[in-house]
Amino acid sequence: MEIINLWEANLLEQLELIAVLRRCFPVVAMDTEFSGFLHSTPRHAAEERRYRDLKYNVDNLCMIQLGIALFDYAGNHPGMAWQINFSDFDPDVDPCSPASIDLLKNSGIDVQRNRREGISSVRYAALLREKLFGHHGGAFVTFHGSYDVGYLIKLLAGGMPLPETPGEFIMAASGIFNGRLYDIKYMARFCAGLRGGEVSLKKLASMLNVKADGVAHQAGFDSLIIGLSFREMHKRWAVMGDRDSMILYGLESVCHESKRASSSRPPLRRRPWTLPPGMFMIPQPMTRPPWAFLSQCFGGGGGGHGPVPLLQQATPRDSVSVGANTFWKDSVSVGQIRSVM
Repeated sequence: MEIINLWEANLLEQLELIAVLRRCFPVVAMDTEFSGFLHSTPRHAAEERRYRDLKYNVDNLCMIQLGIALFDYAGNHPGMAWQINFSDFDPDVDPCSPASIDLLKNSGIDVQRNRREGISSVRYAALLREKLFGHHGGAFVTFHGSYDVGYLIKLLAGGMPLPETPGEFIMAASGIFNGRLYDIKYMARFCAGLRGGEVSLKKLASMLNVKADGVAHQAGFDSLIIGLSFREMHKRWAVMGDRDSMILYGLESVCHESKRASSSRPPLRRRPWTLPPGMFMIPQPMTRPPWAFLSQCFGGGGGGHGPVPLLQQATPRDSVSVGANTFWKDSVSVGQIRSVM
């Protein structure tokens, strides 16, 4: 599995490739790396405290990497994952947690190179939303994902502060992910033998016998491990049902409350978010009604959830050029993809 770094120089080409592949591999595993924590949250803190600390940290700190790994409903992947390197964090002046920065440096992340060659999250907010989140169908997977979701909301809103309340936060997340977000740390709570989900990503992968080559604490590799762990969990326990969607570990109560509230009112047509003057308008998310597939459509096997609702894949449309290659969106193959590299 190859981990591809995205810098400003190759961003457009690689985002086009990801957009093409998303039509064949609609399950997106994701991870973020960021500049640490200014407020620490006690282990058994109430959800209101958890969100208050999350908001303060995300509002005042920077995302350094976003990792993306793609899978299809059978659990296959295209043989590569991506990590987008952001230039927003200036290690000389921006607040951070020194221990977190040391960990990232020891894991091979060059924060000075990010500053020189990475991409501006504000400048490319609309493009990232269009290419990564502006597609019909699919699902998104994370591990202990409240901070991942927080930094993505901030990214796609052009750096604006997070919503004031946890309920508004979950509503914003549901709009971005179209209600199809899965946190495998929460889902591990219902899988026998996984210690109620109270384990690290590394330990969870080891318990599931998931292996891959790469460096931990880099977003591309961690997103791959998340996706492979999700695939294995689905094979064994048929996770990915409606019970599991849009429930973030550590914010479970507010997530359940938000789901109950949304199910009791008619769907609303969401208005597109607007960025500060001079910024791009973020495109409105497109929705399509879910279809029901049996759990075998994502590796199969397991029991306990019954039929697993997945969203229909988008109808492929015309062709797209990546470098010197042209792909038809309904016939892209792994061989063609690798010819780009």
